[in-house]
Amino acid sequence: MINIEINNAELEQCIKKEFGNDTQSLANTFSDFIKDRQIKNDIHISIQQIENGQSIGIKSAIADIRSKYE
Repeated sequence: MINIEINNAELEQCIKKEFGNDTQSLANTFSDFIKDRQIKNDIHISIQQIENGQSIGIKSAIADIRSKYE
């Protein structure tokens, strides 16, 4: 378990307004945010690899994606 302390009054108010005391919805939304960041980072790395001539075949790429995100 990870606890996060927020020391930003404006952000804290925004979170309270959006989620109230619904910690499960907050946790789910935060989880989705982290997953999106991971996917965006993976895409960025992939673009760099393609630009550097380090690409792999499409079948291998799809298999890697499935194993990572399913």
